[in-house]
Amino acid sequence: MDDYKIDIGSDVLIAPNVTMVTTGHPVHNEMRQYGEMFSFPIKICNKVWIGANVVIMPGVTIGKNSVIGAGSIVTKDIPENVIAYGNPCKVAREITER
Repeated sequence: MDDYKIDIGSDVLIAPNVTMVTTGHPVHNEMRQYGEMFSFPIKICNKVWIGANVVIMPGVTIGKNSVIGAGSIVTKDIPENVIAYGNPCKVAREITER
């Protein structure tokens, strides 16, 4: 169940089987028992490339011109102009002009 906005910029490439999750549940069992949940927006900036089977978690922003490697789990914001991948997704290097 997703209850919040997903903002996707221009010229974004999204490969197959990408999951964007805007809603989650608290870690504490007592809160889950009462149906507590949280929702945060996701923002994908312009010219981002998201590889296959990536999962993007609530509240994440992926900066302009960045690349997210296949199979990554994005739990935190990714800055502009970087290549990032992994579980959890981390910046591997900057993208520089040739």
